[in-house]
Amino acid sequence: MSTTNSTPTPVKGSPMLLVLFAVVLAPTFLIGYAVGAGSASVVGGFVAMYSLIAFLGGPLRADLRLAAALSPLLLFAAIVPRLLGEVSRPAAIAVIVLIVFVAALLPLRGPRFVTVGLGLGMVTLFAYGMALIGPAGPWQVVIAAVTGVVTAVVLRVLLGIGDPSKATREKIADVLDAEVPALTTAFDTWLADGRRRWLGIALGAASHYRLALHSAEAVQRAQQAEAADGELAALRTRAHELAEQLRAKKPGPAPQTGAGDTTIEFGSEASAALDAVEGTITERDTSRVALADRLRTSVLRPSVRLRSIQVRHAVRTAFGLLLILVITSYLPAGDPLVATALLTTFGILQASWRETLDKARPRVVGLVGGAALAVVIILVVPAPYLPVVALTALVVALWNMMARPAVAYAFMVVVTVGFNTSLRHTDPVHTLVEYAVLTLTAALIGVLVGFAVVPGLRPEPLRHRIVTARSKTERALRAMTGPDRAEALALHRAAAQARAELTPDHEQLDDDQLAELDRFRAALRDLSMLGTTAALGRTADTERLRAALEALEAPASDGETPAVLESIVAGLADQVRTTEAQLLDSLPDR
Repeated sequence: MSTTNSTPTPVKGSPMLLVLFAVVLAPTFLIGYAVGAGSASVVGGFVAMYSLIAFLGGPLRADLRLAAALSPLLLFAAIVPRLLGEVSRPAAIAVIVLIVFVAALLPLRGPRFVTVGLGLGMVTLFAYGMALIGPAGPWQVVIAAVTGVVTAVVLRVLLGIGDPSKATREKIADVLDAEVPALTTAFDTWLADGRRRWLGIALGAASHYRLALHSAEAVQRAQQAEAADGELAALRTRAHELAEQLRAKKPGPAPQTGAGDTTIEFGSEASAALDAVEGTITERDTSRVALADRLRTSVLRPSVRLRSIQVRHAVRTAFGLLLILVITSYLPAGDPLVATALLTTFGILQASWRETLDKARPRVVGLVGGAALAVVIILVVPAPYLPVVALTALVVALWNMMARPAVAYAFMVVVTVGFNTSLRHTDPVHTLVEYAVLTLTAALIGVLVGFAVVPGLRPEPLRHRIVTARSKTERALRAMTGPDRAEALALHRAAAQARAELTPDHEQLDDDQLAELDRFRAALRDLSMLGTTAALGRTADTERLRAALEALEAPASDGETPAVLESIVAGLADQVRTTEAQLLDSLPDR
């Protein structure tokens, strides 16, 4: 068998957030001051940055449609809570909790809306909690918010005008060569970008290639066939070259690695799928594919249920923000750390216990290290030099935020103490203590309170949800192989909802169980994607799909491998039932 280097690649920082700060914040500050926003321009700058986060992620056409629909809500979130808080703080808190609840529900519309919900929530909390250095009237807040949203829209146009469909091609190309192909995300992006025929064919062929490659790798592992290493490597090399061709705005020269003879099982099907990708890249038929909106909605968007994971997450997030809003309401007016406490709570609260711990841990570790570093700086660095130290710490924090969050949060402590001491003339020790208390309170709310207060919305045990997801996906695919597609619409919606529930809630899973759950979830999504392709007339492989569904009902056998199955779909069905059996064996009944 081939060996790989097990030495982990050092994690490196990234200038992305620094560039984002420079490109978004600085122009918005200048424009805000020029149009009369005054000290509220800082609010406009961060509204622009968080709005751009919401607007980025897809092709330009889809992102601009999203911006047109979302901009009024962003303006409402940036203006109303802040101005309402000056009249009635309880009313402002109620509005914020409602907006955050909506933001936490947005991911139900698809993976693209994860960043939309993030941007909406951060705009709301930052605009409400940000303490201004100077006075600002209501109209200045309005002008700043409008300036921020308009700037974000203009920047989105400038970033995408040169290649409007770049994101679509990249997501489809990722299906060919990414470690974890996001088929559903690629399909959703293709739908939103005008459903160009050549990209649809490329996506379908790429998904078939990944399924065939997975089956071939399973055969290789089962048979310990070292001779197959070269053939698999050749397939991956060709797929990567085709992916680069797909990412290019204009077709370039044909890949140097051509299709070769394959002797491994499923190798010919993988090679044929790559041939289809290469053919459609060369032709690039830009005609649109007709697709019923009802089918698209049923396949991609699960319905909202009271006991769903996402609804429970939305309730938990809203309640957690309600608590921290009430706590910070007792702080003096204009306290500069209110926004920090709100954003920390919002960032820690996640859909599962493990994800929440993963978000809270680097903040707590960073707080400890940052507090020690801040104490040394307070004792050693003269006050006039604190702004320089804080600015340097900000650069280090932004550089490491994505790769080493604990390091980034440690330096953010220095940023907070340094800037507030120098610009707002606060006591550095008092600022440090308050920062520590608010951060620990936010972590406590996220990790403990959020999981204790809504047990009535807790979903069924994970093992029950696994069985339900498999059976509902099977029923939806069976309906799609029959003549009546109307029934398949409702069944696909139910199956999508069941797959969305495959997230651990209170269950404590180890790394092996989490990996197995990821494989099971991905296999179900892939099966659903193939069924959708069959329903849209993309394949005539209906008989193989029926055979795979028959195999799906059979109990998993430890001695059976994809080598004895007859098709890619059947190999995938075998993966579903095998991983399901392994998960059910390892999970408790309750």
